[in-house]
Order: sequence, then structure tokens, then C-alpha cells
Amino acid sequence: MDGLVSWTDWPVVEIRVADGSADDTATLVARTLQSALDRGTEFAAVVHMPDGSADDAARRRPPSGAVERVRLLKRLRPGLAERCRGLAFVLSETAQQQRAKALRSGDKVWKCPTTVTDDPELARDWVRRQLGQGA
Repeated sequence: MDGLVSWTDWPVVEIRVADGSADDTATLVARTLQSALDRGTEFAAVVHMPDGSADDAARRRPPSGAVERVRLLKRLRPGLAERCRGLAFVLSETAQQQRAKALRSGDKVWKCPTTVTDDPELARDWVRRQLGQGA
């Protein structure tokens, strides 16, 4: 999985996901969030997601690792609820429209505040404000 994770602005971690499968994307995001949780302090993350330019049939097909991703998310949730002050997902407007239903349930899925924007700077500003609010 190609991607870049930046810890230089801790407690903000920035994850740049390159185009890849849903499984690869989920693995990179989950591993990074677990590493952030392992630091034992409050944090927030900006997650740059790929547009997912795969064809419609591939998007409708359940990803091969879907069950494992659900298990992984369930393991992350308690820590995210306790220490993650916010997850800001950066997606193009087109990708936001394609994933509208999933994006609307972000807080419920991740157990921490979430937002979605197509502007990376707005995402960074939002997570910094979230960190300033505390628990």
C-alpha cells in the first residue's frame, strides 16, 4: 500500500492514502490510528482519501477483507472514543457524493467527532480546533 503518514505536527497525524484497494486503504488508516492510540495521549487525524476511481461493479462488490476491517474497527473504537478528538477526511466532492451515506454516519462508526471536506487546510484547522476543545 502506497501512502504517507506524517507525525511531525503531533498531536495531529496526517495520513495520505494513495490509490489502492479498500483493504489496503483500511489497513494503512487502522495501523496509523492504532499507533496514535498507542502513544497514550489525545490526538486528531487528517485522512486524505483516494477518489476511488474503480468502476461501479468493483465498488458494489464487498471487499475481500471487509470482515477483518469491521473487527479492526471494533478494536479501535474504545480508544478512539477516549483519545481521538477528531477525524477529518479529505475527499473530492465527487467521492463525497459517492459515499454520502457512509460519511453521514462517521461519528457513530468511529466513536469520535468526524468531518469531511475537499479542502486539506479546512481539515487541518478543524482538527486543531477539536484538540483545543478537549474532552
